[in-house]
Amino acid sequence: MDAELMPPPPSQAGASSSRAPPPQAQYLPCKTFQGARPGYFFRLGAQGPGYYLDRVARDAATLAMPPPKRRKNAEELLAEAEAEAGLAGSSGRGPDADFADASTVLDEKALRKLVLAFERRYAANQAARMKHPDAPEKFVDSEVDLDESLRALSALAGYPELYPEFVRLNAVPSILGLLAHDNSDVAAHALELLHELLDADSVESHEEGGVALARSFAKESGYELLLQSLERFAKRERDVPEDAAAVHHALGVVENLLEIEPEQATELASARDGALPRWILRRATKVSKGKQKVGAETLAGDADDVRAYAAEVLAILAQTGGEGVKQLLGGEGGIEAVLTCLAPFKSRDPADEAEEEWLENVFDALCALLSSPANRDAFLECEGLELMLLVLRSKKIAKHASVARVAAIKTLDFALTNSNEACVKFVEALGLKTAFAAFMGKGVAAHSSKKATSSTRARETEERAVSVIASLFANLEPGSELHDRLCAKFVEDDHAKIDRLVELWFAYATRVENVQAEQRRSTAPGGILEGADEDELYVERLGGGLYTLELLGYILGAAFATKHAGIRERTLLQMELMSGTDGDLDSDGDAREARLLRPVRDVLETHAENIGDADGEEEQMRRRMRVVKLIVALGGGREEAAGE
Repeated sequence: MDAELMPPPPSQAGASSSRAPPPQAQYLPCKTFQGARPGYFFRLGAQGPGYYLDRVARDAATLAMPPPKRRKNAEELLAEAEAEAGLAGSSGRGPDADFADASTVLDEKALRKLVLAFERRYAANQAARMKHPDAPEKFVDSEVDLDESLRALSALAGYPELYPEFVRLNAVPSILGLLAHDNSDVAAHALELLHELLDADSVESHEEGGVALARSFAKESGYELLLQSLERFAKRERDVPEDAAAVHHALGVVENLLEIEPEQATELASARDGALPRWILRRATKVSKGKQKVGAETLAGDADDVRAYAAEVLAILAQTGGEGVKQLLGGEGGIEAVLTCLAPFKSRDPADEAEEEWLENVFDALCALLSSPANRDAFLECEGLELMLLVLRSKKIAKHASVARVAAIKTLDFALTNSNEACVKFVEALGLKTAFAAFMGKGVAAHSSKKATSSTRARETEERAVSVIASLFANLEPGSELHDRLCAKFVEDDHAKIDRLVELWFAYATRVENVQAEQRRSTAPGGILEGADEDELYVERLGGGLYTLELLGYILGAAFATKHAGIRERTLLQMELMSGTDGDLDSDGDAREARLLRPVRDVLETHAENIGDADGEEEQMRRRMRVVKLIVALGGGREEAAGE
């Protein structure tokens, strides 16, 4: 018999009672009479002997079913809960009395009534389902009541100060229990409620309430149930909009939890041996089915809002998670999966703004994961460096300041930082030509109609190129063949790279001076930053261009330390020309050199003083001494460093 004509098994009969019931089979073949069957009669009909649907009895039963109850609003539910608890006023109004005259402000008493109404209706629905598992018409009303109580709890989102009381009332386990409800609509509404309650805007005014709810969520196995919900609704998310919305709400819960308390990343990763972070990574890197059209349009089905949101959550998780979370995401083929989904963009631009945003988030996640040595090793093994270089060199990408190119050089920056192995492999892969092309500003003209965005990306490309070259100088062994190839770049083309280096130095020095001038005005008596901490001001200057200026100073010092006569003389000449000073002011070369390079030494000294100990005191001292040696090469006076 055709599977579509089979009657639903009892276990699935009430899976979605709030929707239309599944159609009954018109004919059940049976050679002999096997007893009465409700809704059918036995006869020898056109399709042979068997049980035929009794349409008259079915229609009569349908008409006899009571109509679903009208949905009640929050005020009516409060009034009914008050009546059920014996708290009705002396006026004698019943549970359906008008509640509009009462205060609608939610307080602890009103919250307790809402929770009581919800718990009672949840229990009533469970009892009805257990008593009549094969008769949806007998528990449909309790399902509607439960859904109304669930929706009424959304009013709590405006009162985060009540979250601790909500947790104390032990309502969180009940809400989480609904995630596994047989009725997918109820389960989806439970996800929506959790998303609303944990929303950043909701808990902004009372962070303690948000933290209390987040910790209760984790304590009551919320992440395991959230993963089950994702697996449940993801099966039909591409075909059923309601299921796609449920997946979106589930991902939103993860995002909100990480925003409320970043430490939740560890709790999230520990659930079911890290299955939830891996699910998010797989969904974020899932390749859309169907071929991509050339141009702005895509084939039907290519748009994937869930994948875009999963990529956003993946980036947040990778950035907030510790070393264990990063290794979990990058391990077992995670880095390879990320690179695989990025590979097509070596030969095409994102199709639209949605795909562009998705691409940025995936690259952001990759950059965050590369801070883990294990993930960096996997990146190198999977030829991630070569892929990024292909993206930068591609002539098929229309916009030179495209998101793919900017993200690729950003990824190279993260991969090369503090990694000798990555720097060696980068030079061996002929990456110097690509890096210096970006450093020289080639191919970063504004091709986009959005000039502001293009200008921002061009500047980021410039700054990332500076950082890449600084990492190469910091990690390649001086005197090695690869280091010599790096230094040779500053000699070729009549020292064009030195000219560009000095040009950038003065450009960023001007930016930093402007930031410092603004800080002096803001920190003056009566200013908005009066009494600001010096560390805070230093961080602000770093964001205003000082970080790149320090890197440029590092490159200047490293190039000057080669003692190459052409490099040294060209550097001094350009510094003199850009500063607008007269070389005849100094009677000897040493005085001229000291005067011109003094600003560079000052910046490097500040940089050395602010090198942190995040990687340990030994590494901190090693980096400081490396900078001090450059200061000495530029004419600095720390004699103890000269003898190292």
